[in-house]
Amino acid sequence: MGRENLLSQGLIVLVSIICITHAARIMYDISVVPEHCLKGKAIEANYTPKGGEYEIGNLTVYESQNRAAKRVLIAVYDIFGLSTNMKQVVDSIAELYDFRVVMPDFFRGVYWDENNFPPENPEDLSNWLNTNGSWDNIVKYDIMNVINSFQSRENITEVGIFGMCWGGKVAVLASTEVAEIKVAGLVHPSSVNNSEADGVKVPMYLLPTANEPDMIPFYEVLQQKFGDNCGHRRFDDMFHGFAGARGDFSNPLNVQRVEEVIDILGIFFNRNLNNS
Repeated sequence: MGRENLLSQGLIVLVSIICITHAARIMYDISVVPEHCLKGKAIEANYTPKGGEYEIGNLTVYESQNRAAKRVLIAVYDIFGLSTNMKQVVDSIAELYDFRVVMPDFFRGVYWDENNFPPENPEDLSNWLNTNGSWDNIVKYDIMNVINSFQSRENITEVGIFGMCWGGKVAVLASTEVAEIKVAGLVHPSSVNNSEADGVKVPMYLLPTANEPDMIPFYEVLQQKFGDNCGHRRFDDMFHGFAGARGDFSNPLNVQRVEEVIDILGIFFNRNLNNS
């Protein structure tokens, strides 16, 4: 595990440097848990997703099994796409906290090859993200189309967003530029600069790991804007990506931390999205 942790630390530093230096637009504490969340945890290895996929225009969307809820969370995956781990997190938040949780396939099935991480040529990852994950040309429009679909078909206007790794960067941009987003969460985010906190317009919860830069300056700006309606929890015993595609959901500590992420986000989103 020591060797793997060192490798993980090196990878996140490498990817962060690539994304930050290449272009500004490139994406790469809770004390009380509700009783129902303590009775049975959802995270398990060898998980079979409970949700399903459908199309919104030319965009495939995975949605959790809870289709009766009146609040929507948009989950933004990491560069490895619609993984089983991500689907399990989506399903769990929906089931435990009564949300409709949707995960758009922004990359349209073309995911970064996990066997090529870190990439032999770092520029390849930057170019790939520019092509497949551009905020200005692809992702922002996809998010707006998802929101508009729920508004027009079902009159749902309570919308939040959370993202992991690359998805954390997307969540920051959405909370800055998409007026319909009302709350956001970042889980081990990639390429998020503390200066971006100035543009955030909604309450936000920050969940970095030991591999991410210090996000306390980001959090302090959020506190100035939203007071106690924001949060920060640093998982010092976890590596970048532990709750996403590369997380080890057979490891007891990893599982415990993922469950904590689900509870933190679920409680925070419950507080900020109207359930009437």
